[in-house]
Amino acid sequence: MVDVRSHGAVGDGIADDSRAVRAAAAAVRSGGTLYFPSGTYRFAQRHPPGTAAILIAGVSDVAVVFEPDAELFMDNLDPALGAGTSHGLLVRGPAWRITLRNVNIRWAPGARRSLGDGIRVVGCPAPSSAAPHPWSRPRAPVAGVTLTGCAVRSSPQAGVIMMGVSGIAITGLRVSDSRADGLHFNACRRAVINGYAARDTGDDGLALVTYFADRFAIDAAAHTFSFPNLTDWSNADFAIANVSVTGGTANGVRIAGAQRVAIGALAVTGVRGGSAVMVDSAAPGTDVGWNYVASRAVRVADVTVTDCDTGIHLLARPSDTGDPRFTDFDVHVDDAELDGCSNWAVRAETLSGREVSGLAIDDCSISSTSTTGGSGGVGIDDARGITLGRLKIRHTTPVTVFSVGNADSLAVDQMTVVIDQTEAPAATPAPCIVLDSSAGFIDELRVRWPAAPAPWVPVRMSPADHCGSGDLRDAAVGIGTLEITPPVVESTVGCS
Repeated sequence: MVDVRSHGAVGDGIADDSRAVRAAAAAVRSGGTLYFPSGTYRFAQRHPPGTAAILIAGVSDVAVVFEPDAELFMDNLDPALGAGTSHGLLVRGPAWRITLRNVNIRWAPGARRSLGDGIRVVGCPAPSSAAPHPWSRPRAPVAGVTLTGCAVRSSPQAGVIMMGVSGIAITGLRVSDSRADGLHFNACRRAVINGYAARDTGDDGLALVTYFADRFAIDAAAHTFSFPNLTDWSNADFAIANVSVTGGTANGVRIAGAQRVAIGALAVTGVRGGSAVMVDSAAPGTDVGWNYVASRAVRVADVTVTDCDTGIHLLARPSDTGDPRFTDFDVHVDDAELDGCSNWAVRAETLSGREVSGLAIDDCSISSTSTTGGSGGVGIDDARGITLGRLKIRHTTPVTVFSVGNADSLAVDQMTVVIDQTEAPAATPAPCIVLDSSAGFIDELRVRWPAAPAPWVPVRMSPADHCGSGDLRDAAVGIGTLEITPPVVESTVGCS
């Protein structure tokens, strides 16, 4: 065991313990433990060698252990710029079986987004025998990384980031006030995460993002990896449970270029800059600087979303050619409760006119009071094969809560829409369900609005292939059973 105090660390939060921390970390050998007793260890050295206060590289079976009330205080911001000058803890390949226990890292206040991840783990993925372009060094694998009870606060960049790492176990991680993502993975595989809380992150709370390039490549500046297709290193085989994300300026969870990901017991609250769950793609030449293919075999269960801008968002940004790598998703959501979304509760769309596919939601309950944007409801545009099982939508006012445009093969088992407004509106409100230029089938549709006025038309279809007469099952979007409560409404289905 290497005790930082044995190398001269004071741990009073005042003395500069930079030299002692670096010396202790350098003294750790394979099979050893770097130990931080109770105390606050101030690290004030700017631009330290190796770009980190604690550097672990070229070792195996090493642990970094903090006592529960020990803390590494990163006080090395550039005073003129407010920019970070190093990471807190860096694991750099080659490294095997690295354990971080109770590691607690906090930055001095006032950092802008800049250099400085709380915990950074960097290896090199091996999806093939070829090295990533333009890699010129020996491959540096990192395998078997365990984080238990760790915490990062106010980091200038990500809270925890892992790139090219295999065999990850994270339990009881807490990240708050980071300037970038809370927990970020790029080109990793085989991870188990149980218990992660993010609060007020500067970007996504949890991000699984692997980028696209026409060959296996590395961005030398960002040290991020890209593949032409989904691989076993595309953030593959992740099992994630018991995650909470509160606040933040982007998405609660972001999944891009990943496969075989299972998320359970997810709670996202107060994300106003993006979506609670965003699954997206972006082909070269589209509206974003980074590119990534569509994710597949993504399973999300037991998700609760409260007071977010958008709930569940499937977004394709394909090229004009409609390359299926960027349009064909496989995302399955079960047991979703989406409350208070101000824009959309569920949204599936593409930004190029090419159809997006591959979203299935088994059981979804939505409640909203919004009257702007998507009114907190469901919006499906330029899509095919979207399937919804049991869908319940409750809204305080009579607005359009289910809007479908240019969608093919839409399938809905049971949809119930309840409008709570008790007084009759001054003007005839818009239909609560709009089905434009689409095809599919809704087995059961029930609309309940006790104060509904007789002139109100709850369902609107276009083109005018069905205008309230004949068999609804023969419409472009067929309806097996349609029940409107109360039955005073003169026309249940209109056309435009």
